[in-house]
Amino acid sequence: MRWAALLAASGVALAGCSGGDRTSSDHAPQTQSTTAASEQSAGGSAEPGSARQDSDDSSTDSSGSQAPTDAKVARTVNLSITVDDIDKASAQVRSAARTADGYVSSEDSRTATYPGGRAWAEITVTVPVTKLDSTTTDLSEIGEVTKRSSSAEDLTAQYTDTAARVKTKTKAVERLRKLIDSTEDLDQIVTLEDELATREADLESMTSQQKALEKRTATAPITVSLSTERPEADDEPEDATGFVAGLKAGWGAFTDSMTVALTVLGAVTPFAVVLAVVLAPLGWWLRRRRRTARAATGS
Repeated sequence: MRWAALLAASGVALAGCSGGDRTSSDHAPQTQSTTAASEQSAGGSAEPGSARQDSDDSSTDSSGSQAPTDAKVARTVNLSITVDDIDKASAQVRSAARTADGYVSSEDSRTATYPGGRAWAEITVTVPVTKLDSTTTDLSEIGEVTKRSSSAEDLTAQYTDTAARVKTKTKAVERLRKLIDSTEDLDQIVTLEDELATREADLESMTSQQKALEKRTATAPITVSLSTERPEADDEPEDATGFVAGLKAGWGAFTDSMTVALTVLGAVTPFAVVLAVVLAPLGWWLRRRRRTARAATGS
């Protein structure tokens, strides 16, 4: 009788676990059959009200009534800034991140590769969301802001649901551990340990999701695109005079004329080739005909 009552109690607790997390119970049909067998062997000694109470507790957790109600918002900011010195501005961005207790999450830069080219850098810093606005203001003072954009994504519902699931799965794992400690039947222990391993894996995955959401809403990335201004073009030189200036002008005119002539020659060449192919046989035939006519007249 003691063994039967113990199995019946195990069945009631497992029924409560199944009510709180139906997904995990689908992976353990053997546990359900063992539970049913335990209740039958106990002669219905398990109290239905106890199982309903466990299920109701789990439903309360799943509904999110006990979950945090604070808004969870993921924010991002993008800044495009024109500066005079890329290296100096990059150092100021890093300093602003450290001042806000943040860090540089990525950085990429390029120096000017030719005279008159533009140097640029893109730095992404991550700061606590509580210091996002003040840090954005500090970064805007580095140079001239040419573009600014921001976004906010409300993750409150997703976080609340995840937190409720974590709470429910944690209770289910605790109940299974207590059952394992109080059970002496070897087969029952093996079944419970399999179910416990499944539920612990689910709990670990869900906990990781919760931590990721917490980090995403507790910090905010700021992407700063730095670039230098293109130098203004030099004023056009005044018209020069003298022998050298005339020589340069004449050489320029000559090269321009040759360019035009070669362009015309290249355009005419295809037509000339076609005409040569057609007219050459025709000319040969006409000359031969004249010779034949002269020979006939002379005879």
